[in-house]
Amino acid sequence: MKLISVDKLEPGLVVSENIYTIDDRLVLPKGTILTDKDIERIRSHSLYNIFVENEKKPVPLDIPHKPAVALSYAERLRNSEEFIKFKQHIEENAKELEESFKMIANGTMALDIDKLTEPVYHLFVEAGGTAGVFDMLHNLRDNSDAVYMHSLNVSLICNTIANWMKLPEQKVQLATAAGLLHDIGKVLLPQELLDKDTPYTEYEARLLKEHVVKGYELIKDKDIDQQIKNSVIMHHEFRDGSGYPFHIKGDQIDEIASIVTVANIYDELTSKRKYRAPLCPFEVISKFEEEGYEKFDADVIITFLTNIVNTFIANRVMLNNGQTGDIIYIHPEHLSRPTVKCGEDYINLELERKLSIVAVI
Repeated sequence: MKLISVDKLEPGLVVSENIYTIDDRLVLPKGTILTDKDIERIRSHSLYNIFVENEKKPVPLDIPHKPAVALSYAERLRNSEEFIKFKQHIEENAKELEESFKMIANGTMALDIDKLTEPVYHLFVEAGGTAGVFDMLHNLRDNSDAVYMHSLNVSLICNTIANWMKLPEQKVQLATAAGLLHDIGKVLLPQELLDKDTPYTEYEARLLKEHVVKGYELIKDKDIDQQIKNSVIMHHEFRDGSGYPFHIKGDQIDEIASIVTVANIYDELTSKRKYRAPLCPFEVISKFEEEGYEKFDADVIITFLTNIVNTFIANRVMLNNGQTGDIIYIHPEHLSRPTVKCGEDYINLELERKLSIVAVI
């Protein structure tokens, strides 16, 4: 392994350590065999030096000559050793979390917050911190576990949002724990309801909503911070009073619960469920933009949106007209409508209102 100036990069060099931007976003994963396009991307981020292996490797012939069929950033990430390990570990942790929740519910296990959240911090480090969490989660969307994998995802997202907000470490820990426990009440619902592969009936939807009260009843007498308890029962409340179970408004909603609310909705809508496909993240971001100040805590939603969109820079997307291209610029006033480079064309979605992003590929 050696440190080399970005000016001296050439195709065939192999990245030996994950490359991050100065604001801690993943540019390329370890093991990438550099192409001309990769080198251009590294230079576009104003990086100076990177670590590469001592020996070069052959560049696949179709990459420089057929850029249209080159692997996308997401595809390369999914093929990386880091992603494969992360996926394995988060799935293992989801199974362990299921057992823990069931044992807490039947009284055979104490609710130890430190022990429960320890795997989340390991996953956070394994993903590459705030720079890598969303890169990993964006590529885990084929999993339909609506409780335990979802709880881990929300916990990781809450941790990331709290860090983006530059909250004190104690608040970051509370947000992480609250995200992990927010759906613990679902362990007390009928399993056939959780496993249902068709849309819920009106009765089933009402029954599902009971998980917030059931969860609170389960943990209300436990020796854990009140803000975690509040998040369990408040994470479906909205600032305009349209949420449940109490229809409370504004500052009546706990600040940590406000973080969990945003993380929960984003993960829920962008993940696959047994009865529907995942929504495109940009469709969800657009919904947040429309409803943001009305339904969500302003500090939370602004911080989340301005940071989440930047995790998609350089990702390949598909437009509703079938074109594909790479995101090259985010418009601060219209976060869900970036500029996309399709071949030699630059499509400004802020101006091309008939076009929209339908998938990240």
